[in-house]
Amino acid sequence: MKGSVWRLRARFAPLLVLFALVLGAHGAGAKGAPSKMKIGPGGLTIAAPPGFCVDTKASHNLETGAFVLFGSCAALGQSTFAAKPKKAAILTAYVTPGAPEGDVFAASFPSMAKFLASDPGRKALSRAGKAKTVTIQRIVSAKDVLYILASDSARLEGQEVEPDYWRALFALDGQIVTLSVLGLTKQPLPPDEKRSLLEKFVSKVRSENR
Repeated sequence: MKGSVWRLRARFAPLLVLFALVLGAHGAGAKGAPSKMKIGPGGLTIAAPPGFCVDTKASHNLETGAFVLFGSCAALGQSTFAAKPKKAAILTAYVTPGAPEGDVFAASFPSMAKFLASDPGRKALSRAGKAKTVTIQRIVSAKDVLYILASDSARLEGQEVEPDYWRALFALDGQIVTLSVLGLTKQPLPPDEKRSLLEKFVSKVRSENR
């Protein structure tokens, strides 16, 4: 798991940098699995919908950015009494400094969409670092959030996940926040359910930082 997470961060880092250019206390959950994570100098709080907790071993908080991985509280805490999400999934959050104001960031969405459709954009999204593994199915914006439905045929080491996933991008307190929802191969989620869970993820992060 740890190796695959670092590879995922390494592959996605160039994309976050380019996004910046075209425009930078845990809560209680299951035992050993907090429900939220504070990151960055401003103490931005990253939290997920009910039933999801932070995988502290796979999550990292660095000056250059943070990566937070969420899984089932029951599974991470190894407790049958801990909460479980209604739908099994893997949730991730990338946070990097250097975001402009929300309106300015949203104005750059057309440039971001164009970049994502290009070979460099798809290469940055690829788990294998190869543009050919990624297909962009849909890119839509809802107010100040950019939603991306993509498919990656490359394998995610350590996890059996579906090729299709939803991702959201938005600016919050001077940070670029990227949230993703990945379904499990053995417990697949239809795209609309991934999108619904992602919207709840976005709302949760925002509500924690009002």
